[in-house]
Amino acid sequence: MKTDPYWWEAAPRPALTATDLPRDIDVAIVGSGYTGLIAALKLAEAGRSVAVFDSNAIGSGASSRNSGFVGRTLKYSFGDLVKAKGLDHAIATYQEMQAAFQAVADTVAEYAIDCAFKVHGRLVLAETARQFEDIKREYELRHRHLGSPFDILGRDALPREIGSPRYVGGVVLPDLASIHPGLYHAGLLRAVVPRGIQLHPFTRVSGIGRDSAGFKIATDRGHLQARDVILATNGYTDGLLPWLQRRLIPFDAWQMATEELPQGLIDQLLPHDRTYIDSFMNVDAIRRAPDGNRILYTGKTGTRSDQATMAKRLMRELQATFPDLKGVGVSHSWTGRCAATFDLLPHLGTHEGIHFAVGYCFAGLPMGSHFGRLLAQRILAPGSVKSVFADRPFKTVPFYQGNNWFVPWMMRYYDLKEGKRHAA
Repeated sequence: MKTDPYWWEAAPRPALTATDLPRDIDVAIVGSGYTGLIAALKLAEAGRSVAVFDSNAIGSGASSRNSGFVGRTLKYSFGDLVKAKGLDHAIATYQEMQAAFQAVADTVAEYAIDCAFKVHGRLVLAETARQFEDIKREYELRHRHLGSPFDILGRDALPREIGSPRYVGGVVLPDLASIHPGLYHAGLLRAVVPRGIQLHPFTRVSGIGRDSAGFKIATDRGHLQARDVILATNGYTDGLLPWLQRRLIPFDAWQMATEELPQGLIDQLLPHDRTYIDSFMNVDAIRRAPDGNRILYTGKTGTRSDQATMAKRLMRELQATFPDLKGVGVSHSWTGRCAATFDLLPHLGTHEGIHFAVGYCFAGLPMGSHFGRLLAQRILAPGSVKSVFADRPFKTVPFYQGNNWFVPWMMRYYDLKEGKRHAA
């Protein structure tokens, strides 16, 4: 079993050599995932000089480790937002989620990235009759106010979509997509190189201070001056900006890949090659690998363990969903660091002149792509960005300093509250 992400087989992390730091730069970006690279591309295309810093290899964080689901859903359902904030706010929020989905498609097309981007639909699954009624109401509401297409599948129709006895019904969302996240990031990296963007891997930024010219930036390889600064670190945010660290809840998202499966078996279990999620807060997610011959599974988010133990636990869960996988082994098991917020919403903003985009709350691939564009626009044309996620109150709680000790207990609470079953 390999402990590097399955995605790195086709998109290994680049072996970049360290280059000298610039004395000054227009924009310094901390974080080399989707958000940082897309912001860098848009800024460079507008004529700004840009340097991207990462304390590890470029793109070795969550951007090349995630499940590759491209959707438009938050932890707050459309119906929840209608009740809490009103219909107009709910519509604006989910319209922006559609814009985030479109940002991925537009980025793939604009930079001609070969990354298995495919619109093939998502199946949202219910384990109980109550869940089934809830998701039917939710997607009927979205269809009425947003025009989002969906199809309802009862228990009798489910075998045409998924070879599992676990579920009582589901909803197909035909216009959602998936991607190979490693190749998506690799494509962004290829676009960065000819545009003169400086990449500085294994370069930890240790301090950012204001001065008359903008910002003085300290790294473990020297100092430089920058007119503007972007923090695009999300789940890897540390004490560089304590104000931001106090508002983010980092957590691990665990994933695994099965060994290669016989074609007949995988066609029986996942006949239409969609993405598949259940309806719990602590979501489980299933998809075929882009090569079509193994299953990728995401689950037990927030659990603290080692990768070998988690591989066994994830495989037991997947076998509980698909009993026909008995005896199948794990080829890869890995994790990536994500971040939630206390209000369970993404945030885009500026603190003490430093721009940030964080707290993607399980929607990192579309939101990271969307927010990368918006960050660049905020620098290039201040005051021009309109986003329901921008410059909102960003809450924390007393005495919280970024220690996420409570995450496993919180996820377990949701599991008990919602009656989520676990394999023995």
